[in-house]
Amino acid sequence: MKRIGLFIVFSLMFGIVVSAYTANLDDFNGTTLGKMWTVRDPAKKSTITLSGGMLVLDLKAGADMYIKGVDGGVMLLTNPPDLNNFSVELMINPVVKGATQAPACHAGIVFFNETAWAYSAWGPYANTDIRLEDCVGASYRWRADTKVGIDTTKVAIDKDVYLKVTKTGDTLEFFAKGSAGDQWVSGGTDSKLGPNYVKGKYQIGIIAKSWGGSVDTTFGFDYFNVPELAATSVASQGKLTTTWATLKR
Repeated sequence: MKRIGLFIVFSLMFGIVVSAYTANLDDFNGTTLGKMWTVRDPAKKSTITLSGGMLVLDLKAGADMYIKGVDGGVMLLTNPPDLNNFSVELMINPVVKGATQAPACHAGIVFFNETAWAYSAWGPYANTDIRLEDCVGASYRWRADTKVGIDTTKVAIDKDVYLKVTKTGDTLEFFAKGSAGDQWVSGGTDSKLGPNYVKGKYQIGIIAKSWGGSVDTTFGFDYFNVPELAATSVASQGKLTTTWATLKR
């Protein structure tokens, strides 16, 4: 208790904002993209900026990605935690430049194994629903095949769509909600691609893709988080992240 008290005093003295239980891995509050991210944009379909506490991704039409060899989607990737079981959360605004999400586009959370060309993409789709699509090599599935999704009658596709994917062993479960205070709504589970998401063989992050019939569109992302890691972090005004273990020495 004394160590915690001393840390609080130290924090007040030096203007550090203590947010051990609310800090996100990235709140996108800076002016440049954090070093944790690798941008994967082989077709040069995106422009990424940070503005107003959000990551803003301008996506050109025709940024398609599904079976191996069709590789025009945009991803921001980072390494997953060294845990078998964890969750990933993201807040997305898919209607930055319109009243509704643009047609023929999909954006949200991604799990990605490039070597196996295996990915699971979860998020708002073409203002129609929130859905899972995935692919391994040439085996592509969308909601009709994965049978994982949430209708807009349960979670609206508007400026605030909260997404979550939980990984428990080889099983992924997909959630969404319409505001921070709402209960998570489950869209279902999937275990087909789970064996591709093993230590050292995949990354997690953000995906945005579009295809025939799409138009240029813009997505905003408010935060990206792995709560199991954020609970052990302290975020400062400069977005420095330090482990509790280091602070308590």
